[in-house]
Formats: sequence, structure tokens, C-alpha cells
Amino acid sequence: MPKENVKSEIRELMTQNAELLQENNRLLKKIHRNGVWAFWIRVIWYLVIIGLPFALYFYVLEPYFTAFGSSYDTFQAGIKEVPGFKMLNQVLEAYDQTSQ
Repeated sequence: MPKENVKSEIRELMTQNAELLQENNRLLKKIHRNGVWAFWIRVIWYLVIIGLPFALYFYVLEPYFTAFGSSYDTFQAGIKEVPGFKMLNQVLEAYDQTSQ
């Protein structure tokens, strides 16, 4: 009789172990799938962050610059005329000369 109890207990523990292994495999597959999705979403996110400014310039802003006959040089010249920018530029140049 005690041998039968031991055998039944071992059989019960083996079935529990098999159930736990199956559940563990399901969880590992879910974790792996979520990791793969997270990787690709992150890649797409960085491509959007890096590529969006370039696309915005080339497809939205550049046609306006060319349509109005402006170029980057005239845009930069206009920025230099902003009040305070000229003085900031002079301060930075003076600082560069004193640090040398």
C-alpha cells in the first residue's frame, strides 16, 4: 500500500510539473513576442523622430523657400537681423577672442 501511495504521489507531481512547464512555455512565448514587437516599435519611433524633420523640410518648407525666391543664405541673413542675435553673436566672438 505505501508503494501505491508513493507511485500515485509521484504521478500527481509529474502531471503538475508538466502543466507548469506548459504554462512556463506559454509565458516565455508571450514575453518573446512582446520583446520583438517592442523592438520594431522602437525602431519605427526613432526613424520617425530622425526622419520627420528632414521630410518636413524637403516636402513642406523647401517648396515655399523656392516659390518665394528665398534660399538658406537669405534666411540666415534675416535671422542675423533679429534684435539681440547680433549682440549675442558679438559677445560670443569677443569671448572667443579673449579665451585664445
